Amino acid sequence: MATVLLVFANGFMDNLIPVGVSLLSACLKEKNHTVELFDTTFYRTRDKTGDEARAETLQVKETNLEELGLHEKETDIIDDFNQTISRVNPDLIAFSALESTYFIALKLIKSIEQDIPLIVGGVYVSMAPEDVIKEDGVDIICVGEGEEALVELADRIDRNEDYSDILNLWVKKGDKIIKNPLRPLVDLDTLPMLDWSLYEKERFYKPMGGSIWICAPLEIARGCPYRCAFCCNAGLQDLYTGTGYFPREKSVKKFIEEVKMKITQYKLQYLYIVGENFLQMNNEEFNTFCEMYKDIKLPFWFETRPETITSERIEQLKEVRCEGISVGVEHGNEKFRREVLNRFVSNEKMIESFRIAQGSGIRISANNIVGFPTETRELFFDTVELNRQLKADYLMMSIFSPYQGTKLRTLCEEKGYIPESVTAGDYRLDVSLDMPQLSREAIKGLQRTFALYVRFPKEMWPEIAKAEKFDEEGNNTFKNLGNLYKEKYMQ
Repeated sequence: MATVLLVFANGFMDNLIPVGVSLLSACLKEKNHTVELFDTTFYRTRDKTGDEARAETLQVKETNLEELGLHEKETDIIDDFNQTISRVNPDLIAFSALESTYFIALKLIKSIEQDIPLIVGGVYVSMAPEDVIKEDGVDIICVGEGEEALVELADRIDRNEDYSDILNLWVKKGDKIIKNPLRPLVDLDTLPMLDWSLYEKERFYKPMGGSIWICAPLEIARGCPYRCAFCCNAGLQDLYTGTGYFPREKSVKKFIEEVKMKITQYKLQYLYIVGENFLQMNNEEFNTFCEMYKDIKLPFWFETRPETITSERIEQLKEVRCEGISVGVEHGNEKFRREVLNRFVSNEKMIESFRIAQGSGIRISANNIVGFPTETRELFFDTVELNRQLKADYLMMSIFSPYQGTKLRTLCEEKGYIPESVTAGDYRLDVSLDMPQLSREAIKGLQRTFALYVRFPKEMWPEIAKAEKFDEEGNNTFKNLGNLYKEKYMQ
């Protein structure tokens, strides 16, 4: 059988186990292939972590990772990677990377000296295949889902057979690139349980609320039926047009079986249910989930849209120990949301949804974004005003990222806000757009003062405005206001 080295190009200290890599390993091992992992999580690939950036902008409590047992690796990432290759002697190297971490993958790829077949997969590859396949050192890319394609590739390599015709793969062959069509979408119920044996025990430690939990994610659904202009789901739906309907759900029974198994094996304390719009499931499925989960007693959180929240469902979720719901608000101006973001929920419905959840004991997070193309400072304050009415437990503010395959990526290029070659950065840290009406520094300043504008009385807004500036006065003002905010709202 083949030996496959999986490489997870992950952000520094982004300590949530990846579903995709875990599935790929499980599928390979199911067919008796040997799997090893090189994981970049604990290497300092950036100056700060995403969680540090969120703490600095008053979105989460500060957490001392060293005190909680999470330590940065002190060795060199390139040296360790190439030593791993020498030790494992793989027949295939398979990279998984997001657009925001693609720079890490490229750095590692360019360091490889051995002549070993190398494949890159992930959403970014599916949305920008031409950009990835052209890179020196990349022999194969996977467009679309990889569970079946990667196993078939490993099988062919093991048998020393040609693999240039495998569905979902683009393969360099001499001076040509063979672009194979897509295979049918995988049935989630046919997939094996996630393989978590690859990871160090520290990878299960998730900082939340200033504490550490043994936590991991399990997938209950894949994709989303909506077509938000800033999200890759529309691109994935378009990719599979004529092949299948990309949004799918796993059966509740299969999901619960895996939850029970993982609790026993890994002593989980917390569960993140992976499904981009968890409450989109119909009443029968939701009732089945609540009935089957009620004896598990493991706290969990998930993401959903405001349209899906009802009083009945909140009551049922409370009974089965749901402790957190992240709700996509994104922007506070209905017209902007509808015409630019392709989101059609009203502010009235959002306010109602958050009102329903308040008092339930379930913590509700409002997920917002600043720096959308064509956004202005005045539009940003519509988001502030809406969040003042939502009264969420947690206020999250991300920076818009122009992901490949999205409608807003195209708009950014048309407006000249980004060069066509740019890759989107980390939504917690990086501003990708150059806009005349809202500068990079202005976007960063609005991100870091967002929570202050939402929570503090309007009489303080002139003082808060000073904190948007990254000069001495602005930084001192933000520090003072931030300390006041932490005392009042983050104890």
